[in-house]
Amino acid sequence: MAFDAQIADLIGGTIDQTACDQWAADACNEIINQLPAVLKTKCATRSTLNNSATTLDLDSKGDIIHVVRLSADSGGYQIPCREIPSRYGDLSNDPNDLNYYATASDPVFWVSANSSGNPTLFVKPLPTANQPAYVNHIAYPSVDVSADSTIANFPDEAEHLVVLYVASRQLLQYQNTMTTSWQSDITTAINAVNTALDRIASHNWGDTENFQNGDLEKVKDALDNAKNVINNNQPSSTTDAYGALANEDLELMSGALSIASTEINRASVNISEWSSIGSMAIQEANGFIAEASSRLQLESTKYQWYSDQYAKLNAEYGRGLAALKGA
Repeated sequence: MAFDAQIADLIGGTIDQTACDQWAADACNEIINQLPAVLKTKCATRSTLNNSATTLDLDSKGDIIHVVRLSADSGGYQIPCREIPSRYGDLSNDPNDLNYYATASDPVFWVSANSSGNPTLFVKPLPTANQPAYVNHIAYPSVDVSADSTIANFPDEAEHLVVLYVASRQLLQYQNTMTTSWQSDITTAINAVNTALDRIASHNWGDTENFQNGDLEKVKDALDNAKNVINNNQPSSTTDAYGALANEDLELMSGALSIASTEINRASVNISEWSSIGSMAIQEANGFIAEASSRLQLESTKYQWYSDQYAKLNAEYGRGLAALKGA
């Protein structure tokens, strides 16, 4: 089974192919760098240095495991190169230096920046066509999650960790994407609530003496409270419905909408004998609040599932990586 099918099984949806390929490569890099030596050797490859390529650019390459150099044009042996500090590299050319002079029977290597500033491995004596040098080093693989079910130069026992890593990153992308969409939908509903409340406020309230026991004042008080928690910095600019939405605080936003709905219902009770225009606007506002609350509940449930699943996958990834490191 290709990795993309395994990832989809864990997240319950389609994947971003390009992003998942990159996340898989990132996972391999992270895992390899933490593996013990016994497993890290499974991630090795060999680069050859000769007369056409006497040095090795180490960009995109991992740790050096060892370097050897052939000691003769024919009948020679692969002699281990000893590593010397880069600052003494040029002394490998000095036959009078007893510590760093390099010979075919005692070759050396070091790592330093080349003239372009890239980390580069140098071997002395210089490798030739007949006396090449072989650099064994860690290779970071690339992964095509839609085609690959195994990863070359990578421990088989670590491949499931790549799937867990990529699946957890895909869940984070889901959350980021849905935040944008549900903010737009809920904002539309809240704007409709404000429009309905504004229509009530602009209506001709008539003679307040027609209302007994201060019904009109109670109506206006309730509607003012509703507007405040929707979009009037009450209790503060970050805790009204709009502020909570901007801060992606789903719990706080749900509470603000609940308060607004309660206040509108209170107004409705006190306005039961008032004009049909006010009653219709209140019903409309309540409908939009119900819509916003419903959308919020559905999206909150989905968002929470993504969070819970991310936590599970991340914990499983951590346990698996710790087990491999213990090996």
